[in-house]
Amino acid sequence: MKIDFLEYPKTIKILLAIYVLGFAIGTTTHVIDLLNHGLILNKDVPTWKNLYWVSLTFLDFLTIILILRRRSIVPALIASNFIIISDVLINTNGFTFERLGNSDDYKIFLQIIFGLYILTSTPIILRLRAKYKKATCTQHQV
Repeated sequence: MKIDFLEYPKTIKILLAIYVLGFAIGTTTHVIDLLNHGLILNKDVPTWKNLYWVSLTFLDFLTIILILRRRSIVPALIASNFIIISDVLINTNGFTFERLGNSDDYKIFLQIIFGLYILTSTPIILRLRAKYKKATCTQHQV
């Protein structure tokens, strides 16, 4: 199996490795939640939230695959941004933080930090990728 991720320049690899780590933690957390609680993770919330959280088990993993396998990183960056923005909005009830006071509140704050990382690093990765493509393109033309 060829991993396209290894072809990226070092800086992009480091930035994306943090994405992979974050989404791997998310995937693992969701798998553990499914094993411990089944498909209804929280009976006190609407069914659509439970379905969303269950879907993250697959979406987080799919994002890792996109990061590692795609020649174009753009779909992986779009998926990453969509997932983290929606996850933070859903878990904070639109930044109202109505559910604070639980023993797992640290998870929300970690998600927010990871979300800020994704939102700020995405344009950096795109700029570095454009520079890298331009440099490799001119090298091939010489």
